[in-house]
Amino acid sequence: MIKLSRRNWNNVLIFAVLILMFALYGIPQRLQQLNTPEHRLIPLDTELLMVAFANQRLIKAGPQWQLQPALQKPVDAAQLALAWQHSLLTPVTVAADKSRVPVAQASVQLVGQNAPLIWLLYPASGSHDGRFLLQQAGQSQFYQLTASQAAQLFLIDTAE
Repeated sequence: MIKLSRRNWNNVLIFAVLILMFALYGIPQRLQQLNTPEHRLIPLDTELLMVAFANQRLIKAGPQWQLQPALQKPVDAAQLALAWQHSLLTPVTVAADKSRVPVAQASVQLVGQNAPLIWLLYPASGSHDGRFLLQQAGQSQFYQLTASQAAQLFLIDTAE
């Protein structure tokens, strides 16, 4: 056995209790933060096939992305596809409002899935800074988008 004075044994016990408290409280808290799900437009393990808007469609033709019909303003179809595949969403809590009307809609077709994901874009009520709300059809959760994100993802003009 190690020869320590009573004072040194007290210090060892204090440090052991601190380490135990960290192990029982700190580690599970950190793991819970790491395991919070990311909110994305399309699931991480799926592949995008097509996004249909009101008047345009973003289609994967071979290895390249095409926007059909082409818009007057130049849009990089590959960048648009990347935005749909990798955008992270910020969940928000909003009051229930049955009078909300979407300003844009996108139907997202994924490889290997029969039913498309339908995303609805709403103007944020009471927001004068150009914010938008995004909701997947059939779900109650809303996500917040900036005007530039909404313009990029839904090909809308937010300068109104």
